[in-house]
Amino acid sequence: MKTVLQILPSLEKINGGVERGALDIAKELAERGYRSVLISAGGEMAERYKYKGVSHFKINIDQKGILNFFYSRRKFRKLIDEIKPDLIHIRSRWPAFCFSSEIKKRKIPYVTTYHGTYSGNENFIKKKYNKVMTYGDTVITISKFIDDHVRHHFPEIKNKLVQINRGIDYKYFDLDSVSQKRKEGILNKFTIPEKCHIILLPGRITSWKGHRVAVEALNILLKKEQKLNTILIFVGSEHKKNSFKDLIKKKINKYDLSSRVIFSGNISDMPAIYSLADIILSTSIEPEAFGRVSAEACSMTKPVIASNHGGSREIIENNVSGWLVDPDNPELLADKIIHVLNLPQEKKDLIGKNARKRTIEKFSLNQMLDKTIKVYEELIEAKKNFNY
Repeated sequence: MKTVLQILPSLEKINGGVERGALDIAKELAERGYRSVLISAGGEMAERYKYKGVSHFKINIDQKGILNFFYSRRKFRKLIDEIKPDLIHIRSRWPAFCFSSEIKKRKIPYVTTYHGTYSGNENFIKKKYNKVMTYGDTVITISKFIDDHVRHHFPEIKNKLVQINRGIDYKYFDLDSVSQKRKEGILNKFTIPEKCHIILLPGRITSWKGHRVAVEALNILLKKEQKLNTILIFVGSEHKKNSFKDLIKKKINKYDLSSRVIFSGNISDMPAIYSLADIILSTSIEPEAFGRVSAEACSMTKPVIASNHGGSREIIENNVSGWLVDPDNPELLADKIIHVLNLPQEKKDLIGKNARKRTIEKFSLNQMLDKTIKVYEELIEAKKNFNY
């Protein structure tokens, strides 16, 4: 039995892209007969697939610093001798910085995934740190946007790059699979009034996800269309520092929108909350590396309005499978929301149908799983055949 070890900082978030991808692969590996192992600092999802045979070992690699660097490496050496992996896949910079040399020394096939743009490439020291994500024998990029970004900043490793789009479980994110009981559970939990337009913004409560833009757009929208009964729901966890949420709440109070905005926190049943929404927003003011929210909402056949940059442009075809607007422009966003709300239902249904079809064809979970495990198998085979 071949052993594949994945390493990431933590498994705390329910809806984080890095965590979701690692768990999807871990589960699939176990189902295909591999020994599937995770190392992280733990969290609420760490034992999620234990019943499938996925093992988890804890190292506090969500904490940086020189002392933790040496402590983590010492613990990693012991674990690596215990786990004896045939391949290692690292999904974040700090674990790659801590462990890459140990992996290379043992000549273990090594994969990294470049998940984001990792700002600071103009700074020599920061660029060196970012470069640790190119040390894999194969470097997976999660979208064309990220692939282009890596090729621009690290052209010397372009031959190691493999673009594998993030994958969405379209059978799980399926409007027809959501029961009325699940919908009512969400409505009752947050006392959402009947016959109101629900605008949804899923994403961690942090400055770059565009919550400010959404609040300002809601204020503009209600001034232009006073009769619109509209609420805005923010779905996602707070940042460790809650100062940004405080700023957003001040803006909400300033505009007298406290009865119109709900902070739901994390919701485990995302298909249910998506199913209730009239519009899903992805209003990030910085480019999304992939745009998981847009892809999930598209799979649910829901109208999506996303910022016109980054990975969202690969998911949304403007006016075909959703709508793109200039980032950080609340006036344009408000106008687009009004436009979409006023569209005939048959037009919205057609857009939703196009969106789901595109998601299944280009961003399915099965494609991501097959392509990623193929990378693993090729590297393991290369070691066997060529004394890797």
